[in-house]
Amino acid sequence: MQNLATLYHEFFDLDEQPFQLTPDHNFLYLSKGHRRAKAYMEYTIWNRDSFVVITGEIGSGKTTLIHSLLANMDEDVLVAKIHQTQLDELEFYQSILVEFGLEPFKAASKVELLSMLNSFLKEQSEKDRQVVLIIDEAQNLSARVLEEVRLMTGLETSKGKILNLILAGQPELKEIIDAPGMEQLNQRIRFRFHLTALSETETAEYIEHRLKMAGNKRRDKLFGKGTVPLIHHYTGGIPRLINILCDTAMLSAFADGKSKITIKMIEEVIMELQWSPYSERAQNPAHPRDIYSLEQQAPKLIIEISGSENKRDYVLEKETVKLGRFESNDIRFDSRYISGHHAKIVTIQGQSYVVDLGSRNGTFVNGHRISKCRLKNKDTISLAVKKSLLENGDTIALASAKLEYINESSQLAHSNQVVHITANK
Repeated sequence: MQNLATLYHEFFDLDEQPFQLTPDHNFLYLSKGHRRAKAYMEYTIWNRDSFVVITGEIGSGKTTLIHSLLANMDEDVLVAKIHQTQLDELEFYQSILVEFGLEPFKAASKVELLSMLNSFLKEQSEKDRQVVLIIDEAQNLSARVLEEVRLMTGLETSKGKILNLILAGQPELKEIIDAPGMEQLNQRIRFRFHLTALSETETAEYIEHRLKMAGNKRRDKLFGKGTVPLIHHYTGGIPRLINILCDTAMLSAFADGKSKITIKMIEEVIMELQWSPYSERAQNPAHPRDIYSLEQQAPKLIIEISGSENKRDYVLEKETVKLGRFESNDIRFDSRYISGHHAKIVTIQGQSYVVDLGSRNGTFVNGHRISKCRLKNKDTISLAVKKSLLENGDTIALASAKLEYINESSQLAHSNQVVHITANK
């Protein structure tokens, strides 16, 4: 049986996933703002005498820009990239030195760490090698560490700066730098640029660009008329949110066998994501549904066997998990009502589907027999429903296996899902 990802790609005529959430510089769309920010960062390296600060909303593309910069770096440029920024001064210097391939943990004081860093930088300068420090998520740096950053901008020889810095962070970084007491740091900054969201026109170009980079060869547009204004309205032109909405819409279309994304599909996905218009959500920045974790936990199955008090978890790390009576299944049920290969649960991009494998007694979702179904929060899945005659002549439905799909946030793209299985022998 073909891999689900392969079927997905063939269905939409793609070579790979177009709206993945991990930063991939190959998919970088250069809007006017992104082009300007990239030019400032490149100038920092080329000029060897700059300190640049790039800010932008969560998901605006800062990290992708950094990855693009790193991918095109000359061999004579050494780069240290720090992304864990909740550090004290010692940890900060240790992180930098580790990135440069040194072993700083034998040093007992900041003085020793600074001496090690200075020696390294001077050695690279003598070899005419440029050194760049990139700090992502810089809004989390403490005031004391920011002071260390300021001092580092003063490291130079007669030939010029021996360390160039790029700071990237969320909008709070602007406020931190502009706060009283930060004047000396502010004066060191050569360029400052804030990445704004994409316009509606840029959102359309962004979607087409991602599809093109993913190998889309279709002449007709995958996203139908009227979908882009709706997408922009609910994502605010934030690239990561565009990815979430478009990816979920494509998964929905794939599950339903639809080859074109319509306004109705977008509206259904927005309801599933429980999103309000972006302008409303932006007034409440702590809104939990705007936070997408790239470190999300895999969905799992909590398996309960009838007659046993023991429960066990099965983490859905595999794309496809088969359920049935035969030992070759990933999860086996010892029940004569369940077929040898009864059903499978397929998980892609955090969303799960249940597919019947031609079983004799069927697979049911919320009481309805299905061949394939996309799972939603609290859906009940039953395997091999049989009718049992009671003493009074009535019949009741018995399920050889019962599964409850749990998705507490109802957000298809990023929630933890739990499925409870109860099996009767």
